[in-house]
Amino acid sequence: MPELDSPAARAPAAGPAFSAPPPEPMPRRPAAGPLKRLAMRMVGSRLYSSVRSAYWLARGPELREPFPLGYKVNAWRHGFLSFSEALYDFPRNDRRDYIDDYTRLYRCARLNPAPQFFDHKFLLRSVLLGKGFPQPATVALIFRNDILLNPFDEAARYVTVDEFEQWLIRDGGDFIIKPQNGRFGRDIYLIEVQNGALVRRRGSETRPFKLTNRNEVLLAERRVRQGAFWHNLYPESSNSIRALTMWTPGDEKPFLGAAAQRIGTADTMPTDNFSGGGIAAPIDPATGRLGTGSRHPVKARGKQLRGITHHPDTSAQIEGAVLPHWDGLRDTVVRAAASLPTNRYVGWDVIVDESGAAVILEGNAKPGLDVVQTHRGLLADPAMRRFYEKCGVL
Repeated sequence: MPELDSPAARAPAAGPAFSAPPPEPMPRRPAAGPLKRLAMRMVGSRLYSSVRSAYWLARGPELREPFPLGYKVNAWRHGFLSFSEALYDFPRNDRRDYIDDYTRLYRCARLNPAPQFFDHKFLLRSVLLGKGFPQPATVALIFRNDILLNPFDEAARYVTVDEFEQWLIRDGGDFIIKPQNGRFGRDIYLIEVQNGALVRRRGSETRPFKLTNRNEVLLAERRVRQGAFWHNLYPESSNSIRALTMWTPGDEKPFLGAAAQRIGTADTMPTDNFSGGGIAAPIDPATGRLGTGSRHPVKARGKQLRGITHHPDTSAQIEGAVLPHWDGLRDTVVRAAASLPTNRYVGWDVIVDESGAAVILEGNAKPGLDVVQTHRGLLADPAMRRFYEKCGVL
């Protein structure tokens, strides 16, 4: 069975890092149409922007968030969702330093010319493997009853559902099963073998596992054994780093703009999903030092929201801890960003394995920014502000 260091999980050591040509220059933002110009003249550009933001944000799940209506309206008119208003601690912090949710959802969504490239985990994994970047060992590609076992192996073969489940039992390892185009940590399960049977774990819930006939493509991968530092933070989840790389138009190479350490809790295991109740702590990009942790304002459920200096379940130090192998991780994500010609703006999810290697779990072309703006707005950094300005986002 291929382990993490096998050809199925890690491509041969690469030579000089491949650098793709810089993405095409960003097209200019279309000029405002006549109706929009008329509306802006009639009500004023500031009021027009407030009404527009509120219209786009005040819908769906946002209406059900547990915040007073006046609080929500104030957030919407500034372009923020209500949970962001609470997470970023406005008005104590300056809203002008933050990328608001309207901008993130509607303007930043067009930054990458081909976001679909990143939406398909199997495709992105294939490309990164071919360029020498460590990846989790993919043990199966699943669609309904079609299961391709060891898809990156020369001996790849199709098996039945029963054969696949028996294969998992015989192996006895821990596996992650997830949708290949999923987001926000949804529908991700840890599969284990207990007493000769497969069980599925999600949060505190454990139940027998049976692969069901779902109308979506799933990936099954071997769980990466994380390094000792991250294991000690919280051993029941894979504690990943979100690293945001940016490639400013006109520059020769991308740069690491911001990063955050995500840490799982009893509410989120086996994932470290921040929106599900996990903790996020900002990382100093220069040193790898952690700041204080924060929780999602809705998922905190009466628990400490911000200023978390130690993990509430393990008592492991968060604030002031320095991530081991930080320089190598930073170099890995910047080289990965430089290797992809369709990339301009990517949120990478990375885990450091027992050997200290940075293993790229996936890349997101439309990354959420809450975990990397927990304590400081991105626009407070001149290099990141320049990126958004040059891309026509601001």
